[in-house]
Amino acid sequence: MTRTLCIFEDKKVRNFYPLSLTRPVYELRCGISTLWEKISRISEENLHLLCRNYLSRVISQRIKKARVNQLQDLKDEDTLFVNGRLLLLDEEIALEGDEEIAVQEQEIVYARLNKDTLEKLSFESAEKIEETLAQAKQMVKVEEVEVNLLEYPWDLIRLNGEAIKVDFRLKRKSSIEGRVDKGAYLINLSQIYIGKGTRIEPGVVLNAEEGPIYIGEEAKARPPTVIDGPSYIGKETIIDGAKIRGGCSVGPVCRIAGEIEESIFYAYSNKHHDGFVGHSYVGEWVNLAALTTTSDLKNTYGKVKVHLSVGAIDTGEIKVGSFIGDHTKTGIGTLLNTGCVIGVACNIFGGGTTPKFIPSFSWGGEVGFVENKLDKVIEAARLVMERRGVKQTEADRDLLKKVYELTTEERRKEK
Repeated sequence: MTRTLCIFEDKKVRNFYPLSLTRPVYELRCGISTLWEKISRISEENLHLLCRNYLSRVISQRIKKARVNQLQDLKDEDTLFVNGRLLLLDEEIALEGDEEIAVQEQEIVYARLNKDTLEKLSFESAEKIEETLAQAKQMVKVEEVEVNLLEYPWDLIRLNGEAIKVDFRLKRKSSIEGRVDKGAYLINLSQIYIGKGTRIEPGVVLNAEEGPIYIGEEAKARPPTVIDGPSYIGKETIIDGAKIRGGCSVGPVCRIAGEIEESIFYAYSNKHHDGFVGHSYVGEWVNLAALTTTSDLKNTYGKVKVHLSVGAIDTGEIKVGSFIGDHTKTGIGTLLNTGCVIGVACNIFGGGTTPKFIPSFSWGGEVGFVENKLDKVIEAARLVMERRGVKQTEADRDLLKKVYELTTEERRKEK
């Protein structure tokens, strides 16, 4: 029987809030694909996913080929456990082989364990799988490895360009399957892929001199768009007269205009007007109104500190933009501070510069914030999703309710 592949979350998921409030850390995007999709190259059969319990229904809904939080099944199978914070690039992890646990600075990267060993471990819950695997350190060989085990959300931005290059090479696609109109300019054609049903209109420039450009199916690029590689544009996305600098990933069904640089838009998000977004991660179902602009560089050129739920963290980087949770909306002329963190389901308006940390379910702007009411958030989310042909499910509603509960304390602290 083939060994099972199990992707798990560890205690550092909190470092990725608010992005990981609404999804497991391994469902975050970096490059062309998500972290779990990269890890699943190890084996596409018999996939298990472990996550926080409140996320299990939504993940079962999104990733139908996987078994989610079925702990008892794992005790009966030889299993390779892989940390969901792993950004798997060129490295290879063997599914089969001798039992071993690989660690980086004492954190478990992966654990290849046989059924006999697993039967000796106590499986309390999916949320405590890290402690379960730690028990096996006394039973099997432990090996020190050096990999990209992500620590904070800005790591996704820092490594995004490299991830696009590796993903492009592994996909082995460099062809024009869509329509390129006369008057569009494609530079370094061997590093460009354009999917079926996609149209590149006259006056668009795709420049792959510095890295590959991958454009998915049924997308559209309208003039005067310039896309520099390495970049990824997801299926059914419209790029409407935008400047897309290298190191950008735009997930499926987004609307992008203005200028973006070294940024990730997860999916179903809009920035359809002028304004600059740099070195930022934008979640799902986000709308950035006209002239919304991020600062990604301090006037002093100093290192940027970011205020996460775990505290203020020195990023060690001089360029850090914003991290924006799902279902958040900004009004016209919103200016986002360097290293700004905006939670899930926020509504920001009135223009001006925002605080560096805005709790989930906040409503307001420069003059202050109140709570964004849960029932209004759920109804607005339903309407927005419906506009893109997506039906809001009970699991979607329950997820927003749970995130509302989980973030109550952070709203109180900011008052």
